[in-house]
Amino acid sequence: MSLPDYKSPGKQSSAAAPASPVVQLNVGGHPFTTFLSTLRKHPDSKLAELFSGQPKLRTDTQGRYFLDRDGSHFGAVLEFLRSDCVPTENIQEVHREALYYNIKPLIKRLEETPRLFGELVGRQQFLSRVPHYKENIELQLPVSDVSSTSCPVKTT
Repeated sequence: MSLPDYKSPGKQSSAAAPASPVVQLNVGGHPFTTFLSTLRKHPDSKLAELFSGQPKLRTDTQGRYFLDRDGSHFGAVLEFLRSDCVPTENIQEVHREALYYNIKPLIKRLEETPRLFGELVGRQQFLSRVPHYKENIELQLPVSDVSSTSCPVKTT
């Protein structure tokens, strides 16, 4: 097992995993420190995958493992991994991060919250009552190809 090269910014490390049980992360410019076991808590998650086996993780200039995501809501994801506490704010944004990191227990618990549950179930019930919705949406999909890849723009 080798440690990342702290002298070379952005250098890739082929470490099997960090040698220390404490891991320093840089998620989109937001620094986080946690235990390796916390990141590996859910074996099927992307975080467990990244910090197991032979990952190719980039490090920043300070030697922290860099994850190229918006780090604004990673703290809520990390808090869930630490304590199983489900966030009460920014539910949709945290849900998006939970989907990205494939943290199934968090995804399930967030989808059970009234805000997401109501949106998911309400939308499905509404759409099931729209006559010929499925046929019409299949006709519209080729037209909306460009907008289907757009993401919400974050304003500061």
